[in-house]
Amino acid sequence: MGDGAGSTSNNVYIRSDEFAWIPARLVEQDKDTAKVAVPQYESEEFIMSDGGANAVGFKSAIVKLKDYPSKTLPLQNCGGDGCLREVDDMVDLTYLHEAAILYNLKKRHCDGKPYSRVSDIVIAVNPYQWLTDLYTDDVRMHYAQKIVWDTNDQDPRIGLPPHLYEVSSMCYKGLALEKQNQSILVSGESGAGKTETVKICMNHIATVQQDPNDKTTGDSPVVKRILDSNPLLEAFGNAKTRRNDNSSRFGKYIMLQFHHIDQKNPNEKARAALAGSTCEVYLLEKSRVVFHDDTERTYHIFYQLLAAPEDEKAKIWKGLKGTKNESFVYIGTPPHVLIDGLEEKDHWKNVVEALELVGVKGEKFLALFQAIAAVLQTGNLTFAPKPGNDEETIITSKAEFKELAELIGCDLNLLELAFTERTIKTRGEEYKVPLKSDISKESSDAFAKEIYAKVFLWLVRAINDATCAENNYPGGKEINYGLIGLLDIFGFESFPVNGFEQLCINYCNEKLQQKFTRDIFQSVQEEYKAEGLNLDDIKYDDNSDVLELIEGKLGIIKQLNEECVRPKGNDQAFVSKALQSNKAVPCLIQKSTFTRIEFGIHHYAGAVIYKAQDFVVRNTDTLPADLQSAAKACTNDIIANHLDNNKCSNFVRENAAPVKKTAPRRAKSNLTADTVMTQFKTQLTNLMKGLNETKSRYVRCVKPNTKKRKLVMEHITTMEQLRCAGVVAAVLISRSAYPSKLPKDDVLSKYGMLNEGKPKGGYPDVTTEIEDLLTKMLKHLEYQAKDGSTKKGFAMGKTRVYFRSGCLEFLESERNKIWDKWAVKCQKVVRSFLVRRMIMRMKYEKFAGAVLPIQCLFRRVVAVQAVAHAKKDKKRAKRMGKKSKKAAIRIQAVVRSFIQRPKYKAALLKKKEEEDLANQLTKMQDKLAEAEEQRKRDIEDAKFQFEQEMEEYKEKLEDQLRAEAEKQNKSAQQQTLIDESGKIIEYLRKENMKLRQQCESMKRDYKSLKENNARLMEANASASSSFNQLNEHAKGLNATNARLIKNVETYKKQLVKMKEDLKNRQAFYLAEAHARVAYQKTLARIVAQVQDKSRDAQLVEDVVIWALECEAEAKSERAALENAGQQAPPGAVAAAAPKKSAHRPSDSDSDDDSDSD
Repeated sequence: MGDGAGSTSNNVYIRSDEFAWIPARLVEQDKDTAKVAVPQYESEEFIMSDGGANAVGFKSAIVKLKDYPSKTLPLQNCGGDGCLREVDDMVDLTYLHEAAILYNLKKRHCDGKPYSRVSDIVIAVNPYQWLTDLYTDDVRMHYAQKIVWDTNDQDPRIGLPPHLYEVSSMCYKGLALEKQNQSILVSGESGAGKTETVKICMNHIATVQQDPNDKTTGDSPVVKRILDSNPLLEAFGNAKTRRNDNSSRFGKYIMLQFHHIDQKNPNEKARAALAGSTCEVYLLEKSRVVFHDDTERTYHIFYQLLAAPEDEKAKIWKGLKGTKNESFVYIGTPPHVLIDGLEEKDHWKNVVEALELVGVKGEKFLALFQAIAAVLQTGNLTFAPKPGNDEETIITSKAEFKELAELIGCDLNLLELAFTERTIKTRGEEYKVPLKSDISKESSDAFAKEIYAKVFLWLVRAINDATCAENNYPGGKEINYGLIGLLDIFGFESFPVNGFEQLCINYCNEKLQQKFTRDIFQSVQEEYKAEGLNLDDIKYDDNSDVLELIEGKLGIIKQLNEECVRPKGNDQAFVSKALQSNKAVPCLIQKSTFTRIEFGIHHYAGAVIYKAQDFVVRNTDTLPADLQSAAKACTNDIIANHLDNNKCSNFVRENAAPVKKTAPRRAKSNLTADTVMTQFKTQLTNLMKGLNETKSRYVRCVKPNTKKRKLVMEHITTMEQLRCAGVVAAVLISRSAYPSKLPKDDVLSKYGMLNEGKPKGGYPDVTTEIEDLLTKMLKHLEYQAKDGSTKKGFAMGKTRVYFRSGCLEFLESERNKIWDKWAVKCQKVVRSFLVRRMIMRMKYEKFAGAVLPIQCLFRRVVAVQAVAHAKKDKKRAKRMGKKSKKAAIRIQAVVRSFIQRPKYKAALLKKKEEEDLANQLTKMQDKLAEAEEQRKRDIEDAKFQFEQEMEEYKEKLEDQLRAEAEKQNKSAQQQTLIDESGKIIEYLRKENMKLRQQCESMKRDYKSLKENNARLMEANASASSSFNQLNEHAKGLNATNARLIKNVETYKKQLVKMKEDLKNRQAFYLAEAHARVAYQKTLARIVAQVQDKSRDAQLVEDVVIWALECEAEAKSERAALENAGQQAPPGAVAAAAPKKSAHRPSDSDSDDDSDSD
């Protein structure tokens, strides 16, 4: 295994039930089996064609070769290191098969490259992220310039990575330069990114059609209008399914209309201007309106309408106000889903804006959403058998039915009869037949589905009116427009249970596959023509037998339509007739295990088993005549006038063939009409007719995994999609005759070694040498054709060599045999070398005993000579060392003195400066200490003088008080003056306390000065570098000292002022004391008068008591003041002051005091 790690023929793929294809290494092989080593990986996402480099181990397996084409294991496209060689175009793969396509796509997907080619097909793998670098304006213009505007003699895509822009550029080039209509067919399963792919292509087409010298300034107005109206088609036609939260439940074909611009300059390239667009829609899933699984939802527009603001809902219909999802049976309780990260109410705003953009506003807007509300209300109708008669039906939901009739503007009785009765028309007769309750319910559901389907078509017509060139482009209907069509169609479907919709979808895909196959066959023909190969060797499987089975004269559609017309037609009879009429058709599957309503078809993508339940009902899907009549009587414009309009456009071309007048035909009964299959077949035929008139290009969208994870690919689902998309079929066609191909140079470099019989003179050219080599090597693979000619195993092209199946694998095996021979020769040389070396070692060991003494003697002589030379060298070095040392010492002395002398001078100068600074600092400190001492002395003097003055003033005041007291004979006035003097003294004590506090503050300032002085002393060590700072600090200290002296002067002035205030207050208190004495005298006279003249004893007693109380209070206050003055000696003033302030008398106390005085 290890020997073949780098050999491409050893790296193969084998089938796997779990992972479709897995890489392996071929160990050995016989006729029927092969032994392989299978690398084991942690999970599916790590499986790569890397030669097992990232594997966690290997596991051996035996593979049966009968399960593989030509009994040969498919080879990997690996380089010499065993790793996959990735290519842009998978047609360039040396070994092209399913596994090669799968792993090439996976490698590119994991590297962030979502696009690949298979010839003209672009495969777009959904990356589940927006790769901004792929869609910049520069990239857009680069593809447009290279493909459209640059002149190329070869394929313009050469050198460009695969991209959607190459498809849109090639389409525009074919339309503008070759005047040929183009189409882009985008297909893939739900969630593969079809809608986003169409948007990207439309945007790039708008870029390409601009002048190449102009930079992109934004989207074309037409494309912008189309994209801005896209929320409408998504809202009305998309729904949440099991696979995709925003799945399109219809197909659409957008036709971009271009006006060919006349060339002003013959040297300029032709151009075409985007003029407008129209849209065709196909096969809307109407059944989703009335039913959906619990994990799915109906169409988005219903949820968006119910999430609208209440006032807007009330304008549409008053019955919507206050409703929610659970209010309507058709909606129920849906799972919560965020589409594009927006809530339903935000989508509603976008829908309203888009409708206004396409002209749906005012009455049209109301008619549209009243019809939508009518669909919801119809689902709330309930029916029951009529009491006493089960054959007739009554409507049990009277209120809901009345609201519905009012909403659509229909007569109540007429609408009730339309739901509960059926009109039968025969020859000349017409009669009513009552309906059972279940049939009535089915009729109401059919009415709702028909309204919604026609509302959708009405909306498509409105969009087309707003975007078509005939109505919006100058010149309008007079211009013959070129077309680029973009088909966004549902992909092939195969589920555990497949019904009517799957048959229609797969029928459509069979038609598209037929065109796809023919186009691929044509491209292969062009390649073979370019290489000069025979075209008769190309073979491919046509699916015309499947289409004949479906749409032939006795096909499924014919049998189903007949069963729909036949009275009491049913699904079992349809299946029986279809199987009986087509039992000889090989693509029809019939098994004994099938039920009576099951049949199968071998489609191009695989076998599909259909269950024909309700095929007849779904195919008929015709609204009863009674309901049609009731609808025409409605006041809602859409319901009344558009239920029979199945067109997608209101525009009718003038050059259409006129309708020939024929004899009047017999009127159809209500049981016959165009079936759904017939209508779809007609639409499909017209679509294919239009596509066949265009040059078609294909984009196959692939959903890499079901979990929507980035950079992860699931093998089984991807392979199924590749088969359904026709990619595998395209590969089979392109390699039907020659599955493998190689450039001529690669053939010589890889297989030139096999040509052992080369002529001495060589070959005239490479082609001759290759042909001679391959003819010899592949002689046994030649065979006789039917016409008798000999078919070789290869074909020589102009640039490449093409190989039939099995030929390249044979050459690889022969090359391995040559490698084996060369490996044996290399081993021979290496082994002989090893043996010779071993013999030499044995001889050495034999004479090892004699060698050692000889070596010892020789080494001794050499060592003695070396020691003698070493001694001489040592003595010589010692003498030279002494001389060198003396010289070095002298040189060092001179140099060091020269270096140190300036430093010494600078140090002396620096020391002198430091001493000067230290002296200056000492002087400043002395001055500062003197100033501080002077300040302290001044403060102490001021304090002493102040206290002395206070004592003198106090003594004078006490002398005055005593003298005054003696003059008044110790009267109440003297006592009052004493009290007032006590208050003044207390005030002076408080002021003294303030001065003491200021003194303490000055002491703290002095302490701060001392700390600053200490810091100055500490900074003396670095005085040379901080002299300026110290000088500034000294100035600050001087300023502080000056400020303190100034404060002392201020305090002295305040003291003088306080003395004056005290004198003024003393005079005031004296005057007040005289007034109080007069007041007491007056009070005494009043009491005496009351006692003398009042006869009311109680009044007299009260007045006397009041006077005594006043006098007692006055005395108590004086006693308290005297006690306070005695207990507060001069030294304890500071301690007594806070107590006094803390127990300040209240206002009432002061009032009483004044009264008592």
